[in-house]
Amino acid sequence: MTEAFIDVDERLDTIPGTDFSLIQKIDGTAFSIDTLLLADFVQFTPEMMTAADLGSGSGILSFLIKYRNKNLQITGFELQKDFYDLSTRNMQINKQFEGLFFEAMDIRDIPSRILPESYDLVVSNPPYFQLGNGRLPTNPSRAQARHELNGTVLNFVESASYMLPYGGRFCVVIPISRHEEICKYMAECKFGIKRKEFVIPKEGEEPHLVMLEGEKFYGGKFEEMPAITIHKKDNSFSDELQKLFTAGLKKYS
Repeated sequence: MTEAFIDVDERLDTIPGTDFSLIQKIDGTAFSIDTLLLADFVQFTPEMMTAADLGSGSGILSFLIKYRNKNLQITGFELQKDFYDLSTRNMQINKQFEGLFFEAMDIRDIPSRILPESYDLVVSNPPYFQLGNGRLPTNPSRAQARHELNGTVLNFVESASYMLPYGGRFCVVIPISRHEEICKYMAECKFGIKRKEFVIPKEGEEPHLVMLEGEKFYGGKFEEMPAITIHKKDNSFSDELQKLFTAGLKKYS
């Protein structure tokens, strides 16, 4: 591991289920379990060669996808300069990940800056909350990461559709409250839902997140996978999460 500058508001975290570490902010913008779950949710095909991560933040989702499939060339697109800089420093300490890149770019500018249909897979953990919905964090970086200050969920779906050819896959995680909304956007952008998995925060409770896989121009039925539960009633991690933390993410070969 190569040394990289770690600021006083940062820490070096070993990512659960992996053998690598990333620099993360300690101000509430560090990665959460939903990112780990989305990375594990993604399914690969032999034809996949290129992937894009929209709103890549510190780069964790890109690193996790690369960790699972070393043959993919992955580019993360991030608007916020501090997050983009953090992702590049994370590359400095993880030089074993070849074919991983980050671009400082607003995802709304993608149609004017890259070629259409140039990726096989797009993944995203987009801002969860509409502008004006919920309390806006005082931390500007967290506010932009969690609220639609710089692009809506529709913008993310539209960009994914632009980037993907016929048969390309789009995997996304979103709050259950926006489930119907994003399904509508995906249908408008020529995605057919192929897989769906609900996430339950605690045993006995209702789902709070849903993970979706859309395929460009897919017209078949979708598979509703068994819901995954994060915590047991005693607040300990569920067996599924413990397995993810110990056995690790599913590798693709």
